[in-house]
Amino acid sequence: MDGACTLGICAERNAIFHMLTEGENEIRQVIAINQQGSALPPCGACRELMTQLMTQSYRDIEVMLDYENHRIVPLGQLTPEWWI
Repeated sequence: MDGACTLGICAERNAIFHMLTEGENEIRQVIAINQQGSALPPCGACRELMTQLMTQSYRDIEVMLDYENHRIVPLGQLTPEWWI
């Protein structure tokens, strides 16, 4: 499956749905890994889902952008105005 160009279910959204099924409702940290093993930001659909689930605190979710250099940014920096 070519997940890079479809709106299939990303691993991040699948993990979030599993989290919800297990009764959890808070996301603290996110790391997405591409096929080469490098960290990358979650796609827009995944970011939107996180903001909708945690409308009051989504800005504080830590997103790792570079694992090797420990570069972490808050989701609020990647998605400052999610619903205009």
